[in-house]
Amino acid sequence: MEILAMKKFLKMLIDKTNDFLNDKKTDPLLENSNRVQEMIDLALRKKSGIHVIFLDRSFTGDILKYDQDRQQLIVKNFRKSMSIIIRIADIKRISLVPNTIKRAQQTSVSLKDKSKNPPS
Repeated sequence: MEILAMKKFLKMLIDKTNDFLNDKKTDPLLENSNRVQEMIDLALRKKSGIHVIFLDRSFTGDILKYDQDRQQLIVKNFRKSMSIIIRIADIKRISLVPNTIKRAQQTSVSLKDKSKNPPS
């Protein structure tokens, strides 16, 4: 796995060096959308939670659906109490959420529920 990551990194480094030497300009919007697309695909493959920064908001949760035709993500928070539709074009940053954080948020919800309803 690490060798594959190193190969990808070196290929990217060589491509960027060639672009610099040949005075080729890359479109930052296209580069950002490619990164967003790769991160969405990775999150779907790993079934991992994501943290998305878009417009003037942020949201953390699981991807329920990725609609490629409409270029939208449907994300539901870890507590399963709220969901949101995010347009891909509006995403500024996206990252995977570690499973430990996901579990911690889910258990904190169950602990709060137990404290509200003590056993009889």
